[in-house]
Amino acid sequence: MPHRYLNLTPLPEALAILRREFPSPGRAESVPLREAVGRVTAEPLYARYSVPVADIAKFDGYAVKSGETRGAQDQRPLPLAGYARVNTGEVLPQPFDAVVMIEDTWDEDGIPRIRKSAAPGQHIRRAGEDVRAGELVLPKGHRIRPFDIGALATYGIDRVSVRSVRVGIVPTGSDLVPLGTAPGPGQTIETNTLMAEAYLTGNGATCRRYGIVPDDTGLIREAVETAIAENDIVILSAGSSAGTRDFSRDVVEDLGGIVFHGIAVRPGKTVLLANVGGKPVLGMPGYPVAAQTVLREVAGSLLSWWGLSPVPCGELDVRLARRLASDLGFDEFVPVSVGRVDGTCWATPHPRGSGIQMAVVRANGYLYIPAGREGIEEGEEVRVRLTVPPASITRTLVCVGRRDPVLGELGNLLAEAGYHLHCCNASTVGAVLALQAKTCHAATVALPETASAWDDQVLRYLPDVDLLRVPVARTEFGIASADPLDPGSLASLRVANRPKSAAAQFLLDSWLDREGIDVSPSGVPADARVCSALEAREAGLRFTSIGCESCDLVIREELAADEGIAALIEAVRSPEFCAYLHSIGRASGDGDAPGVSSA
Repeated sequence: MPHRYLNLTPLPEALAILRREFPSPGRAESVPLREAVGRVTAEPLYARYSVPVADIAKFDGYAVKSGETRGAQDQRPLPLAGYARVNTGEVLPQPFDAVVMIEDTWDEDGIPRIRKSAAPGQHIRRAGEDVRAGELVLPKGHRIRPFDIGALATYGIDRVSVRSVRVGIVPTGSDLVPLGTAPGPGQTIETNTLMAEAYLTGNGATCRRYGIVPDDTGLIREAVETAIAENDIVILSAGSSAGTRDFSRDVVEDLGGIVFHGIAVRPGKTVLLANVGGKPVLGMPGYPVAAQTVLREVAGSLLSWWGLSPVPCGELDVRLARRLASDLGFDEFVPVSVGRVDGTCWATPHPRGSGIQMAVVRANGYLYIPAGREGIEEGEEVRVRLTVPPASITRTLVCVGRRDPVLGELGNLLAEAGYHLHCCNASTVGAVLALQAKTCHAATVALPETASAWDDQVLRYLPDVDLLRVPVARTEFGIASADPLDPGSLASLRVANRPKSAAAQFLLDSWLDREGIDVSPSGVPADARVCSALEAREAGLRFTSIGCESCDLVIREELAADEGIAALIEAVRSPEFCAYLHSIGRASGDGDAPGVSSA
C-alpha cells in the first residue's frame, strides 16, 4: 500500500533536526600529499624545516662585502676586489653579505666594475624568509587548494591528516541500467549516484557507489545494512516517494526509524531521512534536479557541519528579468542564466521542474525563494548563487526566445571567441518584451515569412527602438504524404498533427484556408502530417510546401558596439555556421552568409 508523506518539514527545521540527531563522527585519515586536494585538514600543518635553509642569492651576479663597495659612483666606477660569482638560488658564500646583479656591472680587463655601492643584505633571501621550521603552514579545518600542494611539498610535508567522512551511495530501481548500456523501453540510465559521488567527493567526502538494487524489499534491506556497516552516512537514490514501487521507506523504517519524510522545498520535497544505528540514511528523489537540491541543501549541509568544506561558490546581486511566482510555505531553488546587459546584471529564469535537467545544465546559477514569499517581482534585486566563476559573467551573452537547436552550434562557435551563449526559452512576445526591458543581449524570434509578421510581432512592441535583425536559420514547412496531393485528395485531406511552432501553425492555417480544406476532427486516421522539408526527405515522403519560417536574432542597435555582440554576429556570418546550416537543410538557399539589417 502506498504511503503518503508523513509531513512536509520546513527546510530550516529539517536541517536543525539533521544537525541535532547526527553529530560528527570525528574521523581522520592520513593521505599522500598528491591526493589531498579538496580535502580538509584534520590538524594544523607545520613546516618541517626553514625555507630557504640558508641565505641564498636572489639573482645571478656577484657576492660581495657591502663595506668594500662604498664610494662607487657614476663618475667614479669601482672595481670589485673580493667577490664570488653566484647564480639565482645558490647559497651565499661566507663572508659575503650582499649580491650585485650581473646586469649592474660591466667587465673591464677581466674585472667586474660597479657604479653604485651595495647595501648589506641586498638581493639576498635570508634563511627562513619564506617560512621557519615549526611555523604554521595551514590551520586545522583548511580546504587544501591545488597551489597549497606545492608549498606543502616545499616545506617537507608529504602526507596530510584530513577529515574523513565515508558516504555510501545505493541506487535502487528495477528500471535502472548502468552507464554505458543503451536503455530499452521503460529503462533509465543510472546517473544520480554518479552525480552524487562527484559532488560529495568535491566536498571532501570519501564516496563508495554500490551496484544497482532492483525494487525488492529484501535486496534493498541487504544493501542498506551493508552500506550502514561500511559508511558514516548512506544515500539511497530513488524509492523515497509514495509510489507502489517505492520501498526505501519500508526498509529503513524497519531497520531503524523515520526522522522525517518530506521537506517543504522545491524541487526535492520527497526527501526521506531515517536513523539506522545512529547513522543518517538519506533517501533522495529519483528526478535529477530534485536530487541535486537534496545533495546541495541537505547532504552538503550535513557534511559542512561535520567539518568538510563545500566547493567554493560565488554569489552575485543581480536584478530579476521576469516575475517568478512561488507557493507560500515552500523554499524554492530556481536555475537562472546571469548576464551583464548595458551595465546591469540580469538573471533570467529557466523552466522549473524536478525532471528538467537541461535547465540546470544551461544555467550559470540559481536563486533562492524563501518559503515566506509568494514570488519575486520583475526588476527586484536578488542574490544568485553562481555555479561558474564570477569572472565568466562578463563574457556571457543571454538570448531569450525560441531555443532553436541551431543555437547550440552557434554557441560552440562563439565559445572559440571566449564567450558563453545562454539561451532561455520564451514566446516571441516574451522575447521581444525582454529586449524592450533591456534584460537580454538578443531575442530569438521565429516568424512566418509574410509581409506583416515582423511588424505585427516585433515592431508593434518596439516602435521607437533601433534594431538589428540578424537572420540565423530558415525552415521550409509542408505537408508530408505517401501519395501526391492532387485536387481530388485535398478535398478529404486529414492532417495528423498540429505543429508546435507558432509560425508553422500560422503557415498551415493559411495554406488550409487557401486550399479551402476543412481539417477532419482529431482521432481519425491521417493521410498526411506537417513537418520540415528535411524530415519529409529523410522519411522518403512526398512534400507539399506551405511556406517558410525564419529564425532571427533581434538586437538593440545601441549594443552593436559591444565586443560580445560583435562576436555573436561574426559567428552567425561565419563560413563554418553557414556550412552547418546547409548540412541540416536550414540555410537561406543562396549560399551566402546571413545579412545584418536595421529594422
